[in-house]
Amino acid sequence: MKPIFGKAPPLGIRLALAVIASMTLILVDGQTSSMTKARSMMETAVGGLYYLANGPRTVLDGVSSNLVDTNKLLIENKVLREQLREKNADLLLLDQLKVENQRLRLLLNSPLRTDEYKKIAEVLTAETDVYRQQVVINQGERDGAYVGQPVIDEKGMIGQIISVGENTSRVLLLTDVTHSIPVQVLRNDVRVIASGTGHSDELTLDNVPRSVDIEKGDLLVTSGLGGRFVEGYPVAVVQSVSRDGSNYFATVKAKPLAELDRLRYLLLLWPSNLDMSKVKSMSPEEVRRLVQQRLESQANEATHSVSKTKITDDQEDGVQPHTGKEIVDPDIPTTMPQQEEPISPDQQQHREED
Repeated sequence: MKPIFGKAPPLGIRLALAVIASMTLILVDGQTSSMTKARSMMETAVGGLYYLANGPRTVLDGVSSNLVDTNKLLIENKVLREQLREKNADLLLLDQLKVENQRLRLLLNSPLRTDEYKKIAEVLTAETDVYRQQVVINQGERDGAYVGQPVIDEKGMIGQIISVGENTSRVLLLTDVTHSIPVQVLRNDVRVIASGTGHSDELTLDNVPRSVDIEKGDLLVTSGLGGRFVEGYPVAVVQSVSRDGSNYFATVKAKPLAELDRLRYLLLLWPSNLDMSKVKSMSPEEVRRLVQQRLESQANEATHSVSKTKITDDQEDGVQPHTGKEIVDPDIPTTMPQQEEPISPDQQQHREED
């Protein structure tokens, strides 16, 4: 009996057709605007599936939050009220501190970003295998996201956006094997390139001569070269340095500061034109100074927060801090220490020479 349908093409012909189609797509990809539009349309079409897959987690989170007992809510409410009182006290001097901070920065001639815009994004899904280190976030073209946009979290640099849909975007992480980022060593301003290895806890520094001064524990920050990443954001810490006498280059491994395998919320950056112009003109020493100012500012803020909390607890007990005496009239303000008068640039230069 003769079959109704003819025989399928031989396996070799199908393989040849698949290889030809694949090579054609590789050559055409990225060369024309139509392929970019097609990719954006496909990203938009698949975006609904991410929201659908993320639906059960959202439902479970909502159910679990409704089952929290009353005692825990009361404790959290008390803590939040105390934090709110502290923040309200800080807001009383916020305007004055802004003016003083701006004046001090002008005296120090350090960069000031007044129009840098940031927005929080949530991770919908993640792909963290050896060959692919990417995440999909819930911010897309409708929210202003764009290809090449830098992404950070509370600990440091995460990566950059490589594909944008209507409501979602795809972020390429630092540890992807196809990603590289220009960095510099904070200790001595040495500029190198950090590349991904496919592992979420490891970066490698490319083409580092054996004579370069890089040690274990050095902090790597963005250098701003290339105009893609703004300078001064922490990236990684050097974990190991191997100098083999038979090889001209040293083998340097670094660990990203951000926990790339536990990402939930990210921060999108919109660098201003002023930032980009300063990136191109800043020297390694200026980048290092800027990072040190950021680290010192964070340390001072943490110290101030701890001391302020201790003072607030003492006042609630009805005693003055460090003395144990009762507070007679808390409405009478204390005497503030006198601030030093600002010095001129010439006086600062003479002090440095001395």
